[in-house]
Amino acid sequence: MAQSPIARPTPSSHAARASLACALMASISCIACDPAPRSVSLPPSQRSGPSLGSPVAAGAISRTEAVGTWSLTDSENELFNVALQPDGAAVSTWWKGDDGAKGERGRWMIENGVLVVRWTDGWIDAVRRGHSGYEKYSYGPGSPANSTPTNFGQAVKVEGPVQRYAGIWTIPGARPGSRYELFVALRSDGSAMKSIDEVRAGTWQVEGESCRIVWADGWSSVIELIEDGSYFSRSWKPGTSTDEMPTGSGPATRIDR
Repeated sequence: MAQSPIARPTPSSHAARASLACALMASISCIACDPAPRSVSLPPSQRSGPSLGSPVAAGAISRTEAVGTWSLTDSENELFNVALQPDGAAVSTWWKGDDGAKGERGRWMIENGVLVVRWTDGWIDAVRRGHSGYEKYSYGPGSPANSTPTNFGQAVKVEGPVQRYAGIWTIPGARPGSRYELFVALRSDGSAMKSIDEVRAGTWQVEGESCRIVWADGWSSVIELIEDGSYFSRSWKPGTSTDEMPTGSGPATRIDR
């Protein structure tokens, strides 16, 4: 997967929102750091786990079981999500690659009882049912079926209200029109990333039928589910209250492929 191959949460007022932002930004400061090079490989002595083509001992994963949102971790133990659609499309919130908050795209299938996701950059993530839960193994571009994984970790299926919003979105920018839209990546651990501005990190939390995003640069956004089943977004520039007219608003779209 597009992962580096080394071991791979209402403010209603202006002041309250600023306080929340200050409290939360410290916990995500590492998100803005430069990622480790993705091309670094583990030495053979640190590699372990099954080869990509080896059979499953603890029980096969079904296609019905696979569909939905998964929580994985990369080589730096940083959580990211993978959303799998019934038609085989896969989208991840791994934002350390060249596409940033746009995430990654790929295809998935079940092979010999293993959930296998092949990403457009050549990485492969494989999720197996282990004896104590799901396990994720990642294989670098060009890895043969009998190779050992480049890195590995736990895999967890995301459930509950967070599942509705965790993923990649497009929301309106400060000006109307598709050219001003921005990508927003929301992870199930409450971290967020956007595709514009110098400071792009933020945090988010579910509030009823909506989610609220607080950005480190002072902007704030809300994505909410409306009556017809679609989503609508509103954003406010720094120095404005969410009780005021939003700076930008319009339909929000979840990217599923």
